[in-house]
Amino acid sequence: MAEVEVNTKVTDEQAMREMMNLLDDWQVPEPSPWFEGRMMARFREEQQRAPESWFARVRDRFLFGNAVSMRPVMAGAMALLLVAGGGGYLQLEHVRSTMPAQASATVQDLQVLENNDQAIQQMDQLLDGDDSAQENSL
Repeated sequence: MAEVEVNTKVTDEQAMREMMNLLDDWQVPEPSPWFEGRMMARFREEQQRAPESWFARVRDRFLFGNAVSMRPVMAGAMALLLVAGGGGYLQLEHVRSTMPAQASATVQDLQVLENNDQAIQQMDQLLDGDDSAQENSL
């Protein structure tokens, strides 16, 4: 097992040395004589171009920006989202706790019948009281 690892390291080292030798022999091509003029023309065009909208700049930053630089922004956005969501939830719970409980239709019907029954009993008592008062006066 150790021999295999040593052989692998040797071959990797040899491959790296061969690559470095090839890079040492590589000749950098010279830029064309018009390279600088074309590059300066592009710079002038970019400077004269109308500025991008705020949305386009943010989109480009997300698409082409460094992920490490976006971590604080994303952490802040998530914290803001959690705070807003928690506040909304607490507000909803507060509204629910202060609302009176509504009775169902069945309970309301039973309450109406109870009130009617009490009214009937009171009327019977009044009528019975009037009948006994008339009998006593006769």
